[in-house]
Amino acid sequence: MNGALPLGVVAILALALWPALHVLGARWLKFDESYSHGFLVLVVSGFLCVQKWFVRRPVVGVYPWWLIPLALAALGYLAGSLLLIEALQQIAIIPLLIGALLLIWGWRQTSAFFLPIGLLLFTLPVWDYLSWSLQLITVAVNQFLLSFLDIEFVVEGIFVFFPGVGAFEIAHGCSGLRYLLVGLTLCTLYGELNYRTVRSRALLIAAGIALALAANWIRVVVIIYIGYESNMTSSLIDEHDFFGWWVFAGTLVPLFFFARALENRERNSNDTVADRVDTQKQTDHPGWPGVVGGVVVPLLLLAAGSWYLELRNHSAVMTADGRQPAPLVDTSRWMPVFQSNLKGWSPSIQRPDRSHVNVYRDRALAAEMPESPVEVLVGLYTYDFQRPNAEVVQYRNRLYPGGALIPEKSFDVDAGSGLTLKGMTLRYRQSDERLHIVYGYYVEGRWETNELLAKLAQLPGIFNARSDASLVIVGVSCSRCDGPSVLEELLPDVRARAQAYLDQLADQLEQK
Repeated sequence: MNGALPLGVVAILALALWPALHVLGARWLKFDESYSHGFLVLVVSGFLCVQKWFVRRPVVGVYPWWLIPLALAALGYLAGSLLLIEALQQIAIIPLLIGALLLIWGWRQTSAFFLPIGLLLFTLPVWDYLSWSLQLITVAVNQFLLSFLDIEFVVEGIFVFFPGVGAFEIAHGCSGLRYLLVGLTLCTLYGELNYRTVRSRALLIAAGIALALAANWIRVVVIIYIGYESNMTSSLIDEHDFFGWWVFAGTLVPLFFFARALENRERNSNDTVADRVDTQKQTDHPGWPGVVGGVVVPLLLLAAGSWYLELRNHSAVMTADGRQPAPLVDTSRWMPVFQSNLKGWSPSIQRPDRSHVNVYRDRALAAEMPESPVEVLVGLYTYDFQRPNAEVVQYRNRLYPGGALIPEKSFDVDAGSGLTLKGMTLRYRQSDERLHIVYGYYVEGRWETNELLAKLAQLPGIFNARSDASLVIVGVSCSRCDGPSVLEELLPDVRARAQAYLDQLADQLEQK
């Protein structure tokens, strides 16, 4: 029973959390993201937990006072399911697992498993919220380092522009988040296996964070410099991920020398205390009625609530109104050309509940300049509610393909009603042809101009009935016109039409 009951508890909990665990596993399988180490950490965590169990042999009991924190964690998870906040579901996974073990083992016996289970914290996608801050730090560091080189450059936001050469975007993948998480995992694991004092563990983790971030800064500045010197033709630009892991591996050498020094210091210290095995007075097994009432029933209730909300959300998607909006431009001026891309470009948006994309041509100028018409792409991508793998801000949603197009400059565009959205000029790598695009996120009735704010805009959903999120994007292609001026003229009307449609759609979904 001492071994079977914990396995049963974990199995029931896995059933209850399966909707979130399925999404988490899918993120771990995306090897170009920051969480591709997830399955490896899961194996290591499981091995350490089994090892701890064989050493300590916890005695099963029922400790009913731990139902309170378990219930709070369950409410957090169910609130994430109800409000469609994926991060809240993911954060609740580890407290739920630890809370369930506290319920059958108590504090002293369970505390030995805190760190092995806690390693999984570094595999949860909630760390994405650090990405924007890390991007800005990377830009600032690279601006400082590039100032020592004989290079003419301009920094604007997360873009580094080289006049006459091109530009680099310090994008999500350049934030250094993946190196940070791997470094934290390695340092925490090393500390668990080799250290006894909190001080040594904290020093190693601090050193790991510093070196992981430094590895990313070195990677980015080297790639930028090589790109500048090679006029953007170096193969290193396309192989920057592979190069980055080599740099990261190099930073592990001084890290493990430092780790070894801390280990020797602990061994020689007179303050080091012998490792103790906490013991706890064995509790008589309460019998099957106590186990079922105190442990199994609460977990089954969590499973029932979790699956009910999952089926409810799935039903909401299946019954959503699928009607398309009226044209988002003035068709008396703009003639549809029945295309879904502009000069080969269109945004790559994953699994929207509805999308409306069309290309238009200026009717008057089409007659005057048939060989170089002014064409615009207007795209509206909508999620009725945000959920795993269906979010307006996610790693695989791209405004433009990084391989073919590079940003040259950014600019602001007046979208009407006091709103200013972000625009950028993109250039094809193999030609001088350019596109000018502007975009904005409309999340739960609010306009946002960058990915981080659009992500955080989900939080007010706790206090209102809306849960929709949309991306509005307009692109212009013209060889004899001022693209930003065309966007400035066109965007207020597009924004107003899109907003009216989305507000009406939200009302319809709320009535359902």
